[in-house]
Amino acid sequence: MNRLLLPLLATSAFAADFPKPFNSEKGDPMSAEEAAATMQLPPGFKCVVFAAEPDVQQPIAMTWDAKGRLWVAENYTYAENPARWDTKLRDRIIILEDKDGDGKHDGRKVFWDQGAYLTSVEWGHSGAWILNDGTLSFIADKNGDDVPDAVPQILLDGFNTKTIGHNIVNGLRWGPDGWLYGRHGITDTSAVGAPGTPNEKRVKMNCAIWRYHPTRKVLETVAHGGTNSWGHDWNAEGELFMINTVIGHLWHVIPGAYYRRMFGTHLNPHVYEVIEQTADHFHWDTGAEKWSDIRNGISNKTLELGGGHAHVGMLIYQGGTWPKEYHGKMLTCNLHGRRINVDTLEREGCGYVGKHAPDFMQAKDPWFRGLDLITGPDGNVFVSDWSDSGECHDNDGVHRTSGRIYKIVYDGKDKGDSSKNNWQTRTALLKAYENASGPQPTALPALSAAESKDGLDRLRLASSMQRRELADRWPIATALAQHAEDANDRQQPLMIWYGIEPAVAADPMRGVELIASAKIPTVRRLVARRITEEIEKQPAAVEALVALLGKQPELQKDILDGMSAALNGWNKAPKPKGWDEVAKTLTADESQKSAQQLSTVFGGGRPMEELIPIIKDTEGDASARRNAFASLTRSAKPELLPLIRGLVNDKVIGTEARSALAAYDDPSIPKALLQPWPGRSLEQQTATVNTLISRPAYAHALLDTLKAGKVPASVISPYQARAIVSLKNEALTKRLTEVWGELRDTPEAKKAEMAKWTAALTPAALAKGEAPKGKMVFMAACAACHKLYGEGGMIGPDLTGGDRHKLTYLLENILDPSAIVPADYRMTVFKLKDGRTITGVIPEQNPKTVTVQTPAERLTLERGDITEQQQLSMSLMPEGLLTALGEEQVIHLMAYLQSLGPVQ
Repeated sequence: MNRLLLPLLATSAFAADFPKPFNSEKGDPMSAEEAAATMQLPPGFKCVVFAAEPDVQQPIAMTWDAKGRLWVAENYTYAENPARWDTKLRDRIIILEDKDGDGKHDGRKVFWDQGAYLTSVEWGHSGAWILNDGTLSFIADKNGDDVPDAVPQILLDGFNTKTIGHNIVNGLRWGPDGWLYGRHGITDTSAVGAPGTPNEKRVKMNCAIWRYHPTRKVLETVAHGGTNSWGHDWNAEGELFMINTVIGHLWHVIPGAYYRRMFGTHLNPHVYEVIEQTADHFHWDTGAEKWSDIRNGISNKTLELGGGHAHVGMLIYQGGTWPKEYHGKMLTCNLHGRRINVDTLEREGCGYVGKHAPDFMQAKDPWFRGLDLITGPDGNVFVSDWSDSGECHDNDGVHRTSGRIYKIVYDGKDKGDSSKNNWQTRTALLKAYENASGPQPTALPALSAAESKDGLDRLRLASSMQRRELADRWPIATALAQHAEDANDRQQPLMIWYGIEPAVAADPMRGVELIASAKIPTVRRLVARRITEEIEKQPAAVEALVALLGKQPELQKDILDGMSAALNGWNKAPKPKGWDEVAKTLTADESQKSAQQLSTVFGGGRPMEELIPIIKDTEGDASARRNAFASLTRSAKPELLPLIRGLVNDKVIGTEARSALAAYDDPSIPKALLQPWPGRSLEQQTATVNTLISRPAYAHALLDTLKAGKVPASVISPYQARAIVSLKNEALTKRLTEVWGELRDTPEAKKAEMAKWTAALTPAALAKGEAPKGKMVFMAACAACHKLYGEGGMIGPDLTGGDRHKLTYLLENILDPSAIVPADYRMTVFKLKDGRTITGVIPEQNPKTVTVQTPAERLTLERGDITEQQQLSMSLMPEGLLTALGEEQVIHLMAYLQSLGPVQ
């Protein structure tokens, strides 16, 4: 076949195969032209329709390429609650072009249409970068023909899609440093890394801004906190800002910062205190309303303040074309208010403050749901519209067949200079990075920056501590903590703390020295807290703190507050040397109160009655609540069961509560753990299963829930399945086999074969393996059934995840593939009326048909054509594979299976 015809055939096949989107929401939006014509804008501005349905639908993200074409990610798999996602549909990327420059698209192409959970697209380095199906992937198009060169290359995986709805990873944007930036929401934690990276080496993120280097393949978390950011941008000075929802809309993103969270706690337990939002105002009535009240309608006060708590998309205007008054302004779409809010960014202290400015645009269309804002090549602004009558939670359905992209054009008398459009400078900067001629990484600021009169210089120095060796942080923290004028700054005291915290843990005696010299109370208090938390392991440093109390009375309040916070929730702690003598000298009322509390902990200890209120205080200090819970649950006390059972859904100690229930034998526990199932927390799911497999009655309840389809069978790992079998309950084991799969003991012959290959595949032998040769072996022997890095068949499990880095894991699954056979991969033999015998696994079935996946094809059989169907407790994977390959090929295969990324 002529190779020139292949792209055309592939494109038409994708189009024919693309599932037809459907609507689960009633009604229709205002027409795009009418919606544009009725937009309320300042004088000189107009709204035009750049593109609308059916040419663009569900536009969840957009970006430009260097040709000035708009790339749009269309997300159809997003669904209403409780499903949240519908993967029977697919997502796609389209390219829109305005060839004649009239402000409306006149060219459209489908670039790629195999997506699921697609939330973002960014163009650069001769390809499209996408967030898709829990991965950061790259679709190469080196010749620029708008046809993918190959299937997407998975660069990072592990972004949570199982328990996350609209908090899913999103927001790819190139930064001025050449890194690719993204965002992650609050509802659960992701463990992210290159495919095959062991879990312990993955980057854990929950509610964060992150970045990835396109050539060095490095992933970093930039900052933590917020709720669910769906917008970020850089100002002219290269400072990053993000938009947020509910708890504040505008945040200056300082590398290494920890911001307020809507709920739950940061992954780092030693953060203690967090930075509040950069804006000095809210866009909703925080004094009289709950954030969720807006679902019942927008109050007049909230309309006056800005339209509501939910913000999506963000742009700091630097396009040149609009009047000067807009340059540097922050624009964001207000979801419920159907408008664009504006903030003025001003310097304040060591950072910035966002001041309220008049709203920029108001939509008359009740279905307007602005999602993204982006400056175009001519300096005007493009706004994407999800076009839906619901909100981000979509409890009322999804309207998939609508979507618009509007262009906000200024053509007034005081039009700016479009040559100063940052679209041009950013495009040129990205090209320079692609050619390896971009700016070199900025050096870490010198210690002399601590003496700068510009607070932003001092903030950058504080931020840089987290990129330095621990020993190098002390002189910086000491110098910055001398600035008493920064004591009440929103961010600086805490940035000093975040940078020095691990150094204090490593060398607490130097922490005592820092307290003695610091002029910032927050630094003194938090360092004292961190030192005191280690009272059982490093008592000498706490004794030095106590001695400092007697020597420098002006430090007493900060030290005592820090010590009290550290031991809040403890029922008893060892008394430091010299405490009694120093406590007698404390005279101030506040000091005496803290001293009395500490003396109780250092003496007979707190009674249970004092710890319970600490645990119940959902707004209280997270560390104190955890400490109190740990103190109370060291042994199972019957009277505590109602308390623990009532905490299983707690945002802070829900996981600990679920684990603690394993110590109790009570028929109410399975229901408390399973109704409702903790669908948005993998940690709580694991704790739940571990508790429920601890007793036969609990395990029965778990398996009954699986049988009813209320919980997926995948929540039970092979290890946990073996634990159920170990309960030695025949009925339970039978139930496990029915709803989960079968476990067979590895026979002695298999154990001997395991020992043989373990002895042969030594580290020295494996070091000789060549991954490219191993890939050839894989494609010949394994790829018919298994995928690795997106290549291979679908009959067996995808091998991209898992514990491939462990030799024992690989050998156990290859040498005895039928030892663990999950229900979804058990082999079934079909005999048909036409005399054929088909063997495969069943990925789908309904009352009329059965879908069978064989190593060669996917078939749909009419049930009436099947004369006999037998499911075997066997894997389709053949035994004896390694013996057939021989030692040399096995070594190469292992090199490929244990590789940390795609192999060419």
